[in-house]
Amino acid sequence: MKEILPHWRFGPNSPVKDVDEKRTTRGDRAVAEACRRAMESETWKELVILESLGVRFTELVGRFVSEVASPVLEAMPGDAFHQGAAAQLTHMVKTRDGGETIRIIKTLAVKGRF
Repeated sequence: MKEILPHWRFGPNSPVKDVDEKRTTRGDRAVAEACRRAMESETWKELVILESLGVRFTELVGRFVSEVASPVLEAMPGDAFHQGAAAQLTHMVKTRDGGETIRIIKTLAVKGRF
């Protein structure tokens, strides 16, 4: 799998490097798979559309953020490696921030942790 380097975000010209999937833990793989499933949902597509239109911090966006983030948070183990990601994602659900939720889940989908 290829990892897009974080300082380039997710641009079309971003450089990539290989992610060694053999060295990832079971928890990392579970989180990455949960993120990929969330990104395939209709709720994700609606959230991305609302974000592209500039709609943020509304009740509708908050509902979509909650629906997208809940399976990822359920799959996340309670170890120290995932504690920061879980805290950030939980904060995004509370603040109804769709843009940061999209960025966090895209990042976690690659290797399961920050």
